[in-house]
Amino acid sequence: MAASGTVARPYRRIATEEAWISAELLALYQKMLKEGFADDPGFDSLWRHYGLGTSERCIAVRERMLDLGARRIADMDAADIDMQILLVTSPGVQLLDAQTATALAAASNDQVSQAVQAHPDRFAALAAIAPQAPQAAAKELERAVTRLKLKGAVINSHTRGEYLDDRKFWPIFEAAEALDVPVYIHPNTPPADMIGPLLARGLDGAIYGFAVECGMHSFDDHGERRV
Repeated sequence: MAASGTVARPYRRIATEEAWISAELLALYQKMLKEGFADDPGFDSLWRHYGLGTSERCIAVRERMLDLGARRIADMDAADIDMQILLVTSPGVQLLDAQTATALAAASNDQVSQAVQAHPDRFAALAAIAPQAPQAAAKELERAVTRLKLKGAVINSHTRGEYLDDRKFWPIFEAAEALDVPVYIHPNTPPADMIGPLLARGLDGAIYGFAVECGMHSFDDHGERRV
């Protein structure tokens, strides 16, 4: 049976990378942009326009990412989308100090789980975690899956230039394996020591930079980076 308001089809259309952001995290992003203490040119490039812009388009983008209810569902119906997989938008909590990031990840997971519970036929979600604190991230993943019924974790690629081939992050993968859930790696803009030539050419985002940056997580059989 098709979801309410969508076209009846012999299959379901599921959008698998649907960005959302909590009001608390958005406010923190805006504060970081205004005060210039993020110290991350990729974050500034990715967020300054839509995070602080006052145009109708910028405001609409922010409002849509904040919404986990009627407006998002109306947009889904208009696009014939049956279900969305919700992910905290890049860079998530990964620019923040470990304590703040861990707390905000948990709060975000509580919020998105409420949306999933309210609309189980329209939403599913992956949990936000804070790789800055791998053990805490593993515990939050377990909580999110077993108690909040989320489907796995999203990691918004590098965490201040650190990549997932570092063994310090293994507790996260061990938890995911034990829970039998996926870890979804969402692209991000390249870190400060990589972004220079891409930023200068306007290629730091989805056109090219996302793919280059996200590929840095790959490693060979000996645990050494290929790139």
